[in-house]
Amino acid sequence: MYRFMTITLSLCALLFGASLAVAAPEVPGDLRLVPPETIKATKAPVDFSHARHGAAQVDCVTCHHTWDGASAVQSCATPGCHDQPGKKGANAFYTAFHSKGADNSCLSCHKSLKKEGKAVPVGCSQCHAK
Repeated sequence: MYRFMTITLSLCALLFGASLAVAAPEVPGDLRLVPPETIKATKAPVDFSHARHGAAQVDCVTCHHTWDGASAVQSCATPGCHDQPGKKGANAFYTAFHSKGADNSCLSCHKSLKKEGKAVPVGCSQCHAK
């Protein structure tokens, strides 16, 4: 009886783990963040590493704040997301990455980590590729 329960529980755990692995979205490794075609960039693009942020245990929904956890993850440059030109407004592409008051902007997060003594980039030339 004990052996049957052990095998059954092991099988259940294996199936549960497999279902989580299948449900997890495919995460790209490194990518280059560029604005939507409708927005003229004033600085060079930013190279972004999902692996580094994953290793730092940054949850996907921290940046992808509208993601439901199941559907395909959309880029900030997706029409209707952060495709508004200019530097002001919740839907401005610039704001998505540079807002100092939003918990989910790159600059706000990095500045908080910098205050904690962590070595993270916070200056323009530290993030924007040349």
